Amino acid sequence: MKLINIPFIVITISTLLGILIGRHLTIVPKIVVLTFLISICILGVSWKQSKKIFSKGYSFVIIMVVVFIIFGIALVKIHNPKNYSSHYSNHINPKVQPYDIGIQFYIKERLKPSFYYNKYIVSTKFVDDKAAHGKILLQVARDSSQNILDIGNTYTTFTTLKPIPRALNPYQFDYSKHLYTQYISHRIIVLPHQLIDNHKIEYSLGYLANQIRKTCTLKLSKYDFDSTQLSIINALLLGQRQDISQDTFDDYRDAGAIHILAVSGLHVGIILLLLNFFLKPLDRYYKNGKIIKLTLTILSLWCFAIIAGLSPSVLRAVTMFSFLAIGMQIRSKTSIYNSLFISLFILICFNPLLLFSVGFQLSYLAVFAIAWIQPLLFKIYRPRFYLSKKLWETFTVTIAAQLGLLPLSLFYFHQFPLLFFISNLIIIPFLGGILGFGILVILLAYLNILPESIAALFGNCIDIMNTIIAWIADQESFVIKNIPFSTSIGIILYFIIILSTMLFKKYERRKFYWLGISIIILLSILIYEKHTASNLEELIVFHNQRNTTLGILENEQLRIYSKDTIAVKTQHFLFGNYLTKNQATLDTVMRLKNIYQYKKQTIMVIDSTSIYHIKSFQPDIIILSDSPKIHLDRVIDSLHPKQIVADASNYKSDIDQWEISCKKQEIPFHRTDKKGAFILK
Repeated sequence: MKLINIPFIVITISTLLGILIGRHLTIVPKIVVLTFLISICILGVSWKQSKKIFSKGYSFVIIMVVVFIIFGIALVKIHNPKNYSSHYSNHINPKVQPYDIGIQFYIKERLKPSFYYNKYIVSTKFVDDKAAHGKILLQVARDSSQNILDIGNTYTTFTTLKPIPRALNPYQFDYSKHLYTQYISHRIIVLPHQLIDNHKIEYSLGYLANQIRKTCTLKLSKYDFDSTQLSIINALLLGQRQDISQDTFDDYRDAGAIHILAVSGLHVGIILLLLNFFLKPLDRYYKNGKIIKLTLTILSLWCFAIIAGLSPSVLRAVTMFSFLAIGMQIRSKTSIYNSLFISLFILICFNPLLLFSVGFQLSYLAVFAIAWIQPLLFKIYRPRFYLSKKLWETFTVTIAAQLGLLPLSLFYFHQFPLLFFISNLIIIPFLGGILGFGILVILLAYLNILPESIAALFGNCIDIMNTIIAWIADQESFVIKNIPFSTSIGIILYFIIILSTMLFKKYERRKFYWLGISIIILLSILIYEKHTASNLEELIVFHNQRNTTLGILENEQLRIYSKDTIAVKTQHFLFGNYLTKNQATLDTVMRLKNIYQYKKQTIMVIDSTSIYHIKSFQPDIIILSDSPKIHLDRVIDSLHPKQIVADASNYKSDIDQWEISCKKQEIPFHRTDKKGAFILK
């Protein structure tokens, strides 16, 4: 632990805290930069007074922490493209949006397609003939005759620029927040024929990498690889998961082996070991062999990172392993924690919002847990034989990584595969061989000298791996799903894991007491959240396109009333996270009625039949469904409701008109397409 650079770790953590603050702080970038420069001057004066870091008092430490918190805030503001006049958002008038504008852009990245659209991230060049920059989500309606758009190709279209819709039902995954971490806040939706190809190429590293990947895939497609095999090869070796089928993806997720498909530290570490093995002769036969070896190793790692698409996990892994490669060559005893924090600091300086990427968080926590916890677990048992030693090493690495990821993965995904160690014990020992074999196959295919027998053998290896993963994933009773998990539980669980590890490393009574207190706090939170969930009662009108869907939650049971039948997949999309968060189960799905009595509130649903005249009946809440042909002013005068709700089963033009009527009549109006689901406690 003496090798750890504590001051740099303090600097990195302070910068991370500044980024967290800066994301939610509204402040002019010039003021932040000016404040940072002033704070640097104060830090310099404090440095002269203290002479040595941490040697005289804590004033210098406190000033340094404050300076780098300000630095983190400044990073967020400086990197936000909206703060620059050239950003496309500063060339449009948001008050009169949406309206059609001419946009010229080039394809920057291809995303995983949805059922209806092929999706891309594009970088703007011109907006209404004005030079502009900024990233936009492009959604192209899927067409059987449509080709995939290539990275670097430039197009022009005349369409509407729309904000990316936020999640409109409780606890749904918010795609708009996810894209915000990439500085993307608008989208354009077009048909294939609306894209005008400018026949120009925007040259970049991304374009070059895509051309290499495209050529590799084209060469491989000449052999007898099926679509599943090709998609796995693309994920394992080229970092592209867009073409993996949902069933295959679900199998790897449920088997606890999804990290195998995401190019990250595991893959980069294996590649570093392979490079060290093949370049080892340079250490002996050349005067400057070590320098040449180091240069070739780092260049190879970064070439792989570029080809793999420079995802957050790849960036983290290659940056960290580049420092480790340097340490290995100069035989330095530099701590892995230093490499970890140096790579983290460098990456957030270039893109501070990487901190909010789920993959980025998971990859760093996994490596930190392996570096800290695995050596302690490995000492428990000392295998005598080489094979048992490797299996025990793999097992302890897997357990350590899962301990580090457990709270965060439960928070994001709400499930835990109990058989994760089996898939890792079976696959990971052979993954180095699969990656090495795969690299050889791609190189031979690229050079047009790949024998059919070698291609068939590699395809069989992929099939065997997929079969093992599918078998493990099929053991559904070993996959715990829909685990309710809050932020507070996640934080206290990390405290318990950290304290348990420290106690396991060295027993101290003080640590034991703190661990006991943490466990008591965890149990208290679980009891409180369970009590809160069991007493929660509410009525909710979900935002469900073309179908009025009303739910009543009581006694941890959700009853659904729906105008039309709801498919199982749609039920999971609408209610899945809501049920998990509220520790509830789906009771029944029944036909929607026109009158409901909930607590002291009377609710009327006016649907396409437009029937609302009921003798001596005055509802508190009116739900408008399926665009009824009514004159809302007359309805209000007749029924005197206290609240009107319009859901997603209505035409937008009707909702707009009803909103005007309610504003004129001073009646509260809730439209789910803008305000999200209507909830009545």
